[in-house]
Amino acid sequence: MTVIERNARRDAKRQLLLKFLASGEVYTSTHLAAQVMSVSRAVAVSTLQSLQKQGALKTEAHLCDGRRLQLWGVTPHGLALSDVFEDRPFFELGRTNSNYIPHHLDTQKVRLAAEDAGWADWIPGKVLYGTGLKKVPDAQATSPNGKSVAIEIERHIKTPKRYAEIIAAYLQEIKAGKWGEVHYLTPPGLEARLEKAFAAVRAVTVAGGKVALADKHRAPFKFFSIDSWPKGGEA
Repeated sequence: MTVIERNARRDAKRQLLLKFLASGEVYTSTHLAAQVMSVSRAVAVSTLQSLQKQGALKTEAHLCDGRRLQLWGVTPHGLALSDVFEDRPFFELGRTNSNYIPHHLDTQKVRLAAEDAGWADWIPGKVLYGTGLKKVPDAQATSPNGKSVAIEIERHIKTPKRYAEIIAAYLQEIKAGKWGEVHYLTPPGLEARLEKAFAAVRAVTVAGGKVALADKHRAPFKFFSIDSWPKGGEA
């Protein structure tokens, strides 16, 4: 491989990472950055540090799940380098909630697995805010069969009242044609309990009136272990 070819390959890898972050992901870990670029951890660190020196990325460390985690986030300059000039979220030092980081990175792991399996048009939830949705999912994507799917990463089970509100909001968006299904992904072993939590909701409130939930209302909601999706979640 010539020097010109090596430089072109390096630049292409950098663009992959910048476009991933500019798509609405905003920040990621060293490990996931290596996955995005399909390079070793050592090469990823070198690339990330180079992009930081260029002003395309900023970095800070957080303590997550008992371990130190280095985050790398895209700057306004990095957005421009990835040809994104519309209003998109960017990384600001000191503004990231450490409690939310594991959820954010889980969503990125799911995205990479889905794209490897042929899913397309992935849009992170951060980009969907302000678009008038009654419920903003963690992401939306198109399955290999062409179905639009809302994707939720559920690390902890919520109250029945909250799930009633969520079901009502999603059913309205599904009726409007926004999505065909909603896939809930949980840590292994929690998916069955989450499905029971949804099943316990007997009715929801829509436009001020009560709607009893039938099988047709429950059918779009699918529940999976995060480790088995998307292989077990063909839409």
